[in-house]
Amino acid sequence: MDNLTESIYENICRARNEREELPPEYSLPPEETPKPGKPRFADGALDGIALYHMGAPDQDAELLKQAVDAAATDLEQAHRLVSGWVADGHMVSVMNKVLSYVTERQQQLPPSEIYRLAVECALKGTHREEVKFGLVLLVLFDTDKNEPLKNALRILALSDEFTLYVVQIASNWTRSAQEILRIAKSGHGWGRIHAVAALEPVTPEISDWLFAEGWDNTILSAYSALECCRKGNLRQRLENGLTGRDFSRACELLTALLDEGPVAGISEVEDSAGLLNAFLDCCGCKGVSPEREKTLRQIETYAREKDLSDIAQRARTLL
Repeated sequence: MDNLTESIYENICRARNEREELPPEYSLPPEETPKPGKPRFADGALDGIALYHMGAPDQDAELLKQAVDAAATDLEQAHRLVSGWVADGHMVSVMNKVLSYVTERQQQLPPSEIYRLAVECALKGTHREEVKFGLVLLVLFDTDKNEPLKNALRILALSDEFTLYVVQIASNWTRSAQEILRIAKSGHGWGRIHAVAALEPVTPEISDWLFAEGWDNTILSAYSALECCRKGNLRQRLENGLTGRDFSRACELLTALLDEGPVAGISEVEDSAGLLNAFLDCCGCKGVSPEREKTLRQIETYAREKDLSDIAQRARTLL
């Protein structure tokens, strides 16, 4: 490991602002000179696309397994093996293999050395896949009482590239839901999408945030719309009546739910017709607004396509 090279963790530490967020223009340093015509993906995009669209590709994890074995006697060799793998590897495709391997060999592996390898990769790593490898290993350890490490992991979670992995660790902490909510609020791209998927509405505060903001990300709201509809109790809120900003947010959430281009949305809602009728009931006493009109038009289109003539007619009447 080159001590003269700034680690990714140090880079994120320098970039965060006084609100403990990364500025919108921030992205991780490139790991190679960009090639003409080769697309540059946003932080977290490759993992997000793999998980939501293509499925994680099946990659060989042999070098990482050797690194785990080497950590017991030669930590530098373990780092060299990790460095050899990360050049072409993607952690999202092998994390379950690595976790299974370490779990199966836990009687033969010294936990202190595996832990040291994990922390060094996560906090001193200069390649994003190296950092992810460290984070995946840390899932296996009880880090809840180690506040300095938890603070460092919270900082790594600010980057959309690492949120998915830190959330898996945070799910084992005390007050895990509040920790994941904090992570979700501080992210705005793929990181927020992954945090929302893991977030459970164990308190009214969390449910309220999921309804009002959880789906609002810089990638595409549709990715989180179904999660936020269910966990944010959209139908119940509509049936109870919404006013002002809450009604506007309901319009935007339902609009995202009706956008099934990238992922399933309204079609996966139990009694979707009941949800749409609840919105139309709530909508009847509301004044004209751009959000209201857009949602009504989308409902009409969706209802016509699904042969829900009564709902389509109700939406037309309210326009």
